[in-house]
Amino acid sequence: MALFALFTLVLAALGVVLLAKVFSIFQPGSRRIQEDLKKMKADMDKWASGLVPLTKEEVELFSFNQEKQSIRKGLSRTAKGIFTSIYHEPVLAYSYKEYLGSGRNALLYARTRSREYVYRFRKGNVEVSINDKPVGVMKADSVLYSGRSNRMLARVKRESDELLLPVLVNEREVGNVAKIDKGAKAKLGQRAFEFVKEDMSPEEKEVFLSLGVLEVLEQSLSR
Repeated sequence: MALFALFTLVLAALGVVLLAKVFSIFQPGSRRIQEDLKKMKADMDKWASGLVPLTKEEVELFSFNQEKQSIRKGLSRTAKGIFTSIYHEPVLAYSYKEYLGSGRNALLYARTRSREYVYRFRKGNVEVSINDKPVGVMKADSVLYSGRSNRMLARVKRESDELLLPVLVNEREVGNVAKIDKGAKAKLGQRAFEFVKEDMSPEEKEVFLSLGVLEVLEQSLSR
């Protein structure tokens, strides 16, 4: 009898743990998000040491090629990988995790040699941070707004059917992100960025890369 009671107690405890895990996947709080982000950063530490600096030249050589790409599907989808230049130099590592629930609820972490990008997807928006500093919120209209003043910082033009997506910072076109055919593999060595302006200010470059990196990762994750 005592053994049966102990067995029942163990099952109940396991049930509580399982329900807690499932609930955190459905409705992750800020503490859970920070814990997951910390794990992502630790995991990327294993890969980041080999990343080459993302200079202007490397931005122009940034390709859709990936190494160590891994996608797992279960209660929530996860993915990670390393993007390389057209010469197969590692330039960016990333980790992605989705949470269950209505609408898109996800966390994306990306790292270059000197920058960390965090994208928090929820309620139809994407909160963008660089090196732990909030940059703004990208809304469904593909416009990035400043978090404090709600001023438009940048936008991705999606109106045309061209093979390039212009990125505008303060209404100035500073570069383009290439589009890959979802029905086919990206061409080997296909560049991710085209027509990158040489006279970008440091602020413009930060904002351009934050949107450009997000667009490249989104295309990769949607394939």
